[in-house]
Amino acid sequence: MDVYLTSDQLELRRAVRSYLDGAYPLDRVTRMEHDEEYPDEFFRECGRRGWTGLPVPREYGGCGGSVMDLCVLVEEVAKTCISLSTLYISGTIFGSHALHICGSEAQRRRLLPAIATGEQRFALAMSEPGAGSDFAGMTATATGVGAGWRIDGVKGPISGAERADLLITAARTGSDAGRSRQWGISLFVVERGTPGLSFRRRRFAAMKALMVDDVHYDGVVVPAGAMLGPENEGWLNLARLMDIERIVAAAQMIGVAQVTVDAAVAYAKERQQYGNPIGHFQAIAHPLADAATEIAAARMLTYAAARKRDVEGPCPREASMAKLFANNVARRAANTALQTAGAIGYEQESPFIRRFLEARAGELGGGTSQIQRNIIAHSMGLR
Repeated sequence: MDVYLTSDQLELRRAVRSYLDGAYPLDRVTRMEHDEEYPDEFFRECGRRGWTGLPVPREYGGCGGSVMDLCVLVEEVAKTCISLSTLYISGTIFGSHALHICGSEAQRRRLLPAIATGEQRFALAMSEPGAGSDFAGMTATATGVGAGWRIDGVKGPISGAERADLLITAARTGSDAGRSRQWGISLFVVERGTPGLSFRRRRFAAMKALMVDDVHYDGVVVPAGAMLGPENEGWLNLARLMDIERIVAAAQMIGVAQVTVDAAVAYAKERQQYGNPIGHFQAIAHPLADAATEIAAARMLTYAAARKRDVEGPCPREASMAKLFANNVARRAANTALQTAGAIGYEQESPFIRRFLEARAGELGGGTSQIQRNIIAHSMGLR
């Protein structure tokens, strides 16, 4: 259903699909995930084709694309592999929108052109081993030293951290018993290679090619100009960033759901039992029909949220609705597809089990489904 898409967006989708089908067929993706092969060439090709410039304003060398444009691209990339789509989200979208929302003009002019060309990539270091959903419970600190800040603590798990050129790092710079727990958090841009910065790889069941790390800050000193936005107001700026992340994360899960159901339908047309393709049996066909219907509904909800963000600005309620629903739809669709494939879908290198694990990952990153429900309930006046 393309009711919201322009001719340019349809062409973007076609171009992305054409490139990925040629460069990342299923056998290459399977090897890439098995071997934990970081998809550097994918990111560089995005730069060459101008796709890393989509979220960057034109005045800084980008394309000035919309959130809807990003959803079209991310959904299509996720159909191939979420290691690729998550790299795009973390490497370009986080950094460009963070700089646009709270960066100084000097920071924008220094960093945004390199994002637009794909020469630099970001990672967002928010979570900590002991502070995920309870973001305000972070223990990483930034202490003023001379003309800069010293950062100490551990952030993780962080997608793509060890290969990022720049890490947007959240750390506590102050506290006040008379203020909310969210006050006192500040954001910093930390360059890879800064002394005291190190990484410890985590092994996840899916998204193996991207590399997910704990990031250790042991006396990492950054200049005063590395602070992103006003001191102690990092939470407010992150809140303004998160609705974009959640909308594109919803698009990512729609891509996962769509390609998984497409594969299950193709399998159901070929697999023979009792003298007929199994897709002829309602026990197989009806769950797939339900999944296709839910995917279409999730896409419409996500596109509507993207359009609202483009036209009206921040929309945390709609963003959380889109992410919550898309997550649930992707999980159900992947489970239906896996059941359709039967035992063959449970083999270690099967795309069905990989897609199931990718769908489950979507419910954990960028705010769990429970957190999305909290946000929606809060917007309804419920506590």
